[in-house]
Amino acid sequence: MHRWFFVNERESCSLPSEAENSGCSLLDGKDATAIKPIPTTDWPFCVTYDKPLLGNEYMGIIGNCDELGNWDPQRVALMGRTNCQCQKGCSCRRFELTINIPRNIDIEYRYCIVAYDSNSGETIIRFWEVHLKPRLIRPCQNLLKPCDRFGYKNDDSDAKYCVNRGWSTTETYIQFKIFNAPFIWLKQLRRLLYVHIQPMFQMPESAGDGQEDTSIARKRCEFEESSRLAYTEVANLHSSNTLSFQPSYGAPCDSDDMQLYHCSIAHPEDTLYRLDLYTFSYKSGPDEPPYHYGYGFIKPDQLVNTEGFVRVKINCASTHRPLIEMCVRYLIIRPMTSFTCDMHLTYQRFWRLSHLPLDVGHRGTGNTYKLDDNIHRENTLFAFKRAQAHNADMVEFDVQLTKDGQVVIYHDHVLKFFLQNTPSYETLLDKYDLMIFPHEQFNRLKLLAMGGSKCSNYFALPFEAFTYEQLRQAYALRFATNPTNGDRSIPDQMPFPLLIDILNNEDESLPTSLGFNIEIKWTQLDSTRRWEDNGFKPTYDRNVYVDTILEVVLKNAGERRIIFSSFDADICAMIRYKQNRYPVVLITEDPEKPVQYFDQRVNILQNAVYMASALEFFGLALHSNSILYHPIALHLLNENNLRGIVWGSRNTDVNVRDTLKRYGLVGVIYDRIDQMDQKGETLEGNVFTIDSARTRPYFKDLQDEELQLNGLMQAIETETSED
Repeated sequence: MHRWFFVNERESCSLPSEAENSGCSLLDGKDATAIKPIPTTDWPFCVTYDKPLLGNEYMGIIGNCDELGNWDPQRVALMGRTNCQCQKGCSCRRFELTINIPRNIDIEYRYCIVAYDSNSGETIIRFWEVHLKPRLIRPCQNLLKPCDRFGYKNDDSDAKYCVNRGWSTTETYIQFKIFNAPFIWLKQLRRLLYVHIQPMFQMPESAGDGQEDTSIARKRCEFEESSRLAYTEVANLHSSNTLSFQPSYGAPCDSDDMQLYHCSIAHPEDTLYRLDLYTFSYKSGPDEPPYHYGYGFIKPDQLVNTEGFVRVKINCASTHRPLIEMCVRYLIIRPMTSFTCDMHLTYQRFWRLSHLPLDVGHRGTGNTYKLDDNIHRENTLFAFKRAQAHNADMVEFDVQLTKDGQVVIYHDHVLKFFLQNTPSYETLLDKYDLMIFPHEQFNRLKLLAMGGSKCSNYFALPFEAFTYEQLRQAYALRFATNPTNGDRSIPDQMPFPLLIDILNNEDESLPTSLGFNIEIKWTQLDSTRRWEDNGFKPTYDRNVYVDTILEVVLKNAGERRIIFSSFDADICAMIRYKQNRYPVVLITEDPEKPVQYFDQRVNILQNAVYMASALEFFGLALHSNSILYHPIALHLLNENNLRGIVWGSRNTDVNVRDTLKRYGLVGVIYDRIDQMDQKGETLEGNVFTIDSARTRPYFKDLQDEELQLNGLMQAIETETSED
């Protein structure tokens, strides 16, 4: 079993004794609980940084004691700028701070670059060191140590720059997407435009109400505006792999450009955005700068929902008459309120090159399949246990929310109900995994009222139309034999398990050594402008959706290895910037599939790579055809410091898996990890039907026959009697 997150380092001095750590000593006599004073030292921290800091940016330090903030991102100690003591001509900046630290424990600390709001006292983590092991001061270490270098471990002979961007602590991230020149021209000739987006602080109307002197109000306005925190960076997902600050004249937005503007805003409710457009004159010389073409504004009350688009009117910069309109799409990433991440450690981009590739069980033991008389059902606790028993390093499964906000493990976006004109049940049992809902709770009219739509011979309902209690009423007709755990086999094989139950795992049948690759489902438009898999437009707010899933994982995962993944680029961006602990992987579709996703950030490999690199994802999950038919994809990943995971039906071939592992991929996801010969017939998926007074005896006989065939009738009778 491969362990990612733990490493043993040889230290130069011994750890303090338990009595020294506690600060107490057992004394002979009546005062046996006398408190021994904790020794402290004024420790001079020093670090150099080779880049200039921007306005409101400071070098900070955070650590594992009260004096260093106990890893709380809102308690970062700010360092002061001093003169550099390097050789003449050095361009680095030197920062120092002396802190009184305890000397009876190991002091762990990290440096970070923060933006500090002097009005509210809030701190934004802009960049921070992300080495697996923090910097360390041992109790026996003296003060004679070299000045640290930001991002590099001084005690590492093979030092590597390890710095990540921060995540949303109190600030809000707003991403504006100006893809493929979304300009609506009004009697104007088309031309290449450069777009510059500038956040601006919007003063309350009461600031100039005449109750205070105009000059004082103006000075207060200027001070508050200068102290508001707002940063805008941009990346061209068609040709760039990093977020960087905008040029003075903006970034080009041609028909092939995909400009992503990433704004970090401390007070989004008081921030409006000025869009300035620049272009070159038709007769301009090679050394002539572009001129100001026009301007427009996006007001905060126009950004209503988590995502959407805004039509911006662009006025001429000189005559102020309307020139064009542009359609700007946006995404708002708000901080989590139910959980606060600390700065002790992160695994977001960590992978040790010495690790062997991971074997990952797809949906446990693979898509639902039939082997002899057994039905091995995907995304169940039974499937996860079998994968773990057959040496899986990880299991991959899908999660989505029910109507009442429960995080359920299930793959399909849509539940299909056969009602009238249903094919023979023998045909359904042969092709599908058939499950039954009781007619007392469901009928045709209720399915329509829940948002269902009638297709050729079935009703389709979005998964999020059901509550968890409604899903629990479904029962399966067929099971797999598990003689070693017969009395618990039935509930383990039922569909719709809760994520929190899998994470808590009270019987410890899934040890923490088994990692989870959690794919977050979100319906997208495909290249035909239809919702994928004949699904429905999502109704959940993205922030609520992602926060609910993250809260369950962050509070219950413990030391288990977790990877988040999704086919949706915005979901991946939100996971990345709402937490700082777990890695994020963007999944791409099979390039040979005739219908792709409509989002160009996903359906074009190069765009997906630049998106993942700019937003600092762990990597991409590529279909095996992307690697086998286009090996250049691996070079593209390595060039952008991304890791690759591969999935697809071809991975069931052991020779294909061996080939992919030799390519340097960090994980291979495949079906039927519990068997080498890959026996069994894959079913076409899950279908549901509603029983009736006429069909209920038939379904009861089928289930009884199945249970007797697999020797599980006694287990069912025992469970029923206990209830």
